[in-house]
Amino acid sequence: MKKKKMATAALAALMALTAVGGITVYGASDTKTATLNNAQVRFNDGKVQTIQCYNIDGYNYVRARDITNNLGMAVGAIQNGDTGIMVHPYQAPTSTATPEKLTQQTAKVKVVEGNLIYDGWVSKAECFLLNGRYYFKLADFANAADTQLDVALETVEFEAKGEYAKAPYMSIHNGIEVVWNNDTKVIDVKKTTTDLQQIFNDIRGGKTPIEKPDKEEVVDEDEKKEPVVEKEDKFEATGVMTFAPKEGEILANILKDEDKGAYLSNGKANMNNLTKPYTLYPESHVGQCTWYAEGRLMETTGLNLQPLWGDGVDKWVEKAQSGKSPDLDGTTNKYDIEAGCIAVFRGHALFVEWVDFDEEGNPKTVYFTEGNMQRNGTYNPNQDGKVQVLAFDDFIVRQSFIGYVIVK
Repeated sequence: MKKKKMATAALAALMALTAVGGITVYGASDTKTATLNNAQVRFNDGKVQTIQCYNIDGYNYVRARDITNNLGMAVGAIQNGDTGIMVHPYQAPTSTATPEKLTQQTAKVKVVEGNLIYDGWVSKAECFLLNGRYYFKLADFANAADTQLDVALETVEFEAKGEYAKAPYMSIHNGIEVVWNNDTKVIDVKKTTTDLQQIFNDIRGGKTPIEKPDKEEVVDEDEKKEPVVEKEDKFEATGVMTFAPKEGEILANILKDEDKGAYLSNGKANMNNLTKPYTLYPESHVGQCTWYAEGRLMETTGLNLQPLWGDGVDKWVEKAQSGKSPDLDGTTNKYDIEAGCIAVFRGHALFVEWVDFDEEGNPKTVYFTEGNMQRNGTYNPNQDGKVQVLAFDDFIVRQSFIGYVIVK
């Protein structure tokens, strides 16, 4: 944590690169003049490179792919029409070609609040779109990575202090560190790694997971007169859909009491008001697409996806194929879609409720539900879980397809 705080503090010094003076806050769609500029950047202690960027009011905005390619990370635009990008720190760049040289000296652009989604976690940051490319401040990449690290550290602490987790959800965290060297006028950008498995072990103190004991409870004579009430929620899987649901219908049973809502007054998830399938993740993950997909799988099939945890959603299919869970399997064949499976895309997961097939057995129409539809990391009972319907050819290209986690 100490190293992370030092890196975060160092971002303040980046003002020498991005601006002189205070932070500029733009309106929802302020039109600004962007001027072509250069920045000297060194990636992972390599050679200093000249990175083209655009300067607006003293701030440099860099092209996303210029940063992620040099760090060995994948990046892509958000596919649902929202503004911003998704950074996949555990995936190799989808294109290693040198981005086109910038020649436009000035441009009128609209600076807006966009999403910089880092490993599925949403951070807000100012950006603009020019000639099909998104531009963000360099410091915002590090801020987004640090935000996701905070969630990862909270999660691993939750898991380690609990009794039954055998391993952390993520074994490592890949981050981004940005440091401005005022003497050389060079920005050092590094890909960092935090060993979450070691943090888990340190908190756990070397203790092995506790197996649930079969023990006989000692009950007072007076208590024997009344039956013992079990505190654990009763849960019975509903079963996978056997017919096509209605578009816009909400199928998932997530809240015990809708009036009590999903969140407490302090902003934390109201875990006591969530049904059992949606309490597998710690409260910091409530509202994420993975939280919903896993909960919906358990709600319908009774199966727990926890054996596939460890390296993020992009590894779920690979781990399912490896036999990590005896009840689940994985496939990368896009035509092997079926009702009751989880479809995994780069940085995203959703639940397939039903599939219509044509006369030749090819998938024709997909009925699916998903969480985090607003891409803000919070659960919205009026939006998340609504049945959506797409032709298979449109469904499979929503984002970069990885595969399916299927029930054996």
